Amino acid sequence: MVTTPAGERRHFSGTAANLTAARAAVREARKFKERGELPPREMLTVEQLITQYVTARERSGLKQRTAYDYRYTLTHYLMPSLGPLKAQHVTASRLNEYFDKLGEGPQGERTREKIYALLRAAYRWGVREGLTLADPTVRGRPARSASTGAPRVKAFTPEQAKAFYGAARVDRWGWPLAFMLATGVRPGEVLALTWDDVTFTPEGAALVRVERTRGTMSGKVYEDTPKTSRGRRSLKVTGEPVGILRDAQAQQEKEKGARLTHNGRPYTSTAYVFTSRAGTPWHPDNLRRPMRRLCEEAGVTPLSPHKLRHSYASVLASMGIPVEVVSAQLGHNNPSFTGQVYRHVFDAEREGLTLDPLALAPAPQERPSVKVRRIVKSRLAEPGPSAASGESTDP
Repeated sequence: MVTTPAGERRHFSGTAANLTAARAAVREARKFKERGELPPREMLTVEQLITQYVTARERSGLKQRTAYDYRYTLTHYLMPSLGPLKAQHVTASRLNEYFDKLGEGPQGERTREKIYALLRAAYRWGVREGLTLADPTVRGRPARSASTGAPRVKAFTPEQAKAFYGAARVDRWGWPLAFMLATGVRPGEVLALTWDDVTFTPEGAALVRVERTRGTMSGKVYEDTPKTSRGRRSLKVTGEPVGILRDAQAQQEKEKGARLTHNGRPYTSTAYVFTSRAGTPWHPDNLRRPMRRLCEEAGVTPLSPHKLRHSYASVLASMGIPVEVVSAQLGHNNPSFTGQVYRHVFDAEREGLTLDPLALAPAPQERPSVKVRRIVKSRLAEPGPSAASGESTDP
């Protein structure tokens, strides 16, 4: 029997299939008793646990895109295997077995990490809410991929960044990509910029407020606030990248005056900074095609548009900019996340780093000799008549 702090009393009772299961149930009941809590009246499945977790997070402000990704992961990856199981009966060994069957390679590793992150968050929330007692994700987690081969390129080197920027800067469809590389904004953030977010200063700079993001969900375009609490930020754009904004503004005025049509659509005046020939905002999926084409023109390894953000962070860090400053520019909540995920070390940074211990040893120095003059005070004679009279005896 358990008596909670609120005064509720409850007896534990039940049946088990065998002696082993009965002993396990007794051990579990004792854990609840020691904590002064009641066991859950209904044992949730993994699907129910995750669904309740996502719903609770939505009430506290979870982004609609993140909630969509959570439900997609649950439906496509967890439901066929773990979803119907009782959440409290899922063991670490069962999780390890599940992750081992998801596939190898970089793509499989990213999928496993995404699934694990959702399971870990849901179980931790379930333990705090008293919906489940054990958290199998403490020991049940995906192993790192053992696949070999050349590491995948995740960011442009400074030389590659310069070549790509040069190709994108002279291409009207490359302007959003060039602006991303110069400022580190996300693809959705650059496409959601409006002219109300841009203020040109007398000294030739531009103040840009990042307050929205533009993306797709279930095939439909949506707009929302940035991903993190620090995502809403202001950036001061200086130098040549200010010209991207000026050129985009002039191009819109030119196309608006010419009353052009694009794919049969008449020109529509909108407030977006980067638009199509018809004046409409970019579809978020339309960045990939010019990205591939411009990478080929620049002679660099093809990357996804989001990797321009990685390139921005890595190039600045290689120039000695502190990771805390780079993190604030990117709108991250935690600088350690910036360092772990976005900071990629280039081979050129590691050249010439051989340690020469002899060169570090200080040169031997002669110890300076100092001559000290020793002064010995002679014992004064007993005061005579002159001393008594106060006259000096010094010569």
